[in-house]
Amino acid sequence: MKKITILFILFCQCAFASFDMNENMQNSYQYIINLEFEKANDLLQKEQKSNSINGFIPLHQNYINFLTIIITEDIHYFEIAEKKKNNRIDKLKENDKTSPYYLYSQAEVYLQWAFSRLKFEQYYTATLEFIKAYNLLKKNQEEFPDFTLNKKGLGLIHALLGAVPERFHWMLNLAGLQGGIDLGLSELDDLLNDENYKIYENEVLFLLSFLQINLNNNDSVCQKYLDRIGESYKENYLLNFAAARLSHNLGQNDYCLNILENRPTHDGVFSFYYLDYLQGMSYLYKLDYNNAEQKFESFSANFKGVNYIKSAYHKLAWIASLQGDTEKELSYFDKAISEGYTLIDEDKVALKDAKTGVKNKYHIHLGLLRTRLLYDGGYYKKALGEINSVEILKKYSSFYDEYWYRLARIESELNYEEKEVVEHYQKVYDLGQNSTNYYAPMSALQIGLIYEKQNNPNQAEIYLNKCLSLSDFDYERGIHQKAKAALERISY
Repeated sequence: MKKITILFILFCQCAFASFDMNENMQNSYQYIINLEFEKANDLLQKEQKSNSINGFIPLHQNYINFLTIIITEDIHYFEIAEKKKNNRIDKLKENDKTSPYYLYSQAEVYLQWAFSRLKFEQYYTATLEFIKAYNLLKKNQEEFPDFTLNKKGLGLIHALLGAVPERFHWMLNLAGLQGGIDLGLSELDDLLNDENYKIYENEVLFLLSFLQINLNNNDSVCQKYLDRIGESYKENYLLNFAAARLSHNLGQNDYCLNILENRPTHDGVFSFYYLDYLQGMSYLYKLDYNNAEQKFESFSANFKGVNYIKSAYHKLAWIASLQGDTEKELSYFDKAISEGYTLIDEDKVALKDAKTGVKNKYHIHLGLLRTRLLYDGGYYKKALGEINSVEILKKYSSFYDEYWYRLARIESELNYEEKEVVEHYQKVYDLGQNSTNYYAPMSALQIGLIYEKQNNPNQAEIYLNKCLSLSDFDYERGIHQKAKAALERISY
C-alpha cells in the first residue's frame, strides 16, 4: 500500500475520531481505487467490529457500489444497491457534526448516486442529487475553508454542469448552481497538488483526465496528466483506463496499446471489460484486424452492461467488410441492431449504420474507412497516403463531404497551411448542413478552434455558433459540448 503523508494521518486520526482514517480505512480506500473490492470489504467488516461508528465505513461501502455500477452498468445491481443509500446517509447524519467530513461524506454519497443515475438516463433524480451535493459542499466550504477536499466534489459539479440536459437547466438555475469547465478543473488541480490529501491523488488524477478527455481536450494538459500517471497504469485499473484514453486523444496509439497490454494483473481485481473494447479499438487503428476482432468478441461475450455493445458489433462488421466477408458483415450488423441499447452516441451511430448497412451494400467507402482508422490512431502520414489513393470524389458522390472532412483533419495534424485547411472544412460545411452526419458541424467546430488559436475571437464565435445551430446529427452532444467549452474560453 502506498504510504500517505504524516500530516494527513495526524489530521484524520487525532482531530476527528468518528471519521477515523486509520490503517484499515486507508488500505480499504486504496483497495477500492484499485478495484480490489473483496479485500476492501474484508477491511470494512473488520473495522465494523472494532469501531462501528467510523463514518468512513458507509462512505467506502458506497464507493464500492458506485464503482461497480459505473463499470458493470448492471441495472439489477443498481436497484439493489440503491436501497442502501438512505440508510448510509442516515448513518452519516448521526456522526460527528464538528468534523469537516460530516457534510463532505454526505455530499460524496449524493454525488456518486447522481453519476450512477446518469448511466441509466435518470436525469431528473440525478439533477436533484447534484443540487443536494452542491449545497452540502458549499456549506462545508463556508465552515471549513481550508478543507481542500471539498474541491473534489465542487470541481466535478462545476465542470459537468454542461452535461445536464437543457430541459433540467431551470432546476440548476433555481438552485443557484453556477460554474464552468475552467473553474472545475482548477479546483481539482488544487486538490491534486495538496500534499495533505495525497491519498486521493489517483482518484483526482483519474477525474481530471476524464474531464480533459470529454470536455476540454487540451493536448498540453492531457500530456501533463499522462506524464503524471507515469507507469502507475500498471498498478491501477482506473489509471490504466485514464492513461489509455489520454494517449489515444494525443494520437499515441502504440503507447495506448502498450498501456492496455500492461494492465494490472492483481488477484481479486474486479473485471473491467471495457478495457477489452478500448484494446480492440487500438488494434483496429493499426489495421490489425485479427487481434481487434478477438478483443471485440471478448468484450461482447463477457460484458453484461448497456453501453458499447452495439458499437462492438458495429466494429466487427467493419472488420468483416474490410476483409471482404459480406456474409459475416451482415451477421454482425444484425447483432448491432438486435443487441444492446442506445444510451450513448457510439451505440446510436452503430444502430444507424447497421440499419443502413443491411439495406445498402455500398454504404461504406473502404478507402475512407481505412483513412479514418489510421487518422484516429494518430498515423497521420499513413492516413494521408491512404486518402491520396482514393480518387477525388465529385459533389454528387454520397462520400464527397466525408472525403474533404477526412483530408482536412489530416492536413490540420500535419501542419498544412491553415487557410487551405479552412477552405476544405468550408466545403464540408457548405454541402452537409442538412445531413445527419457529423462532418458539417464538426467542420464548423474545427474552423472555430482554428480561429481561436489565431486569436480571432469574433470569427471563432461565428463558427462555434454555426456548429451549435445544427442539430439531429451523429455525436451531437459531444460536439456541442466542445463548442460550448470553446465559447466559454473565448468569452474571458
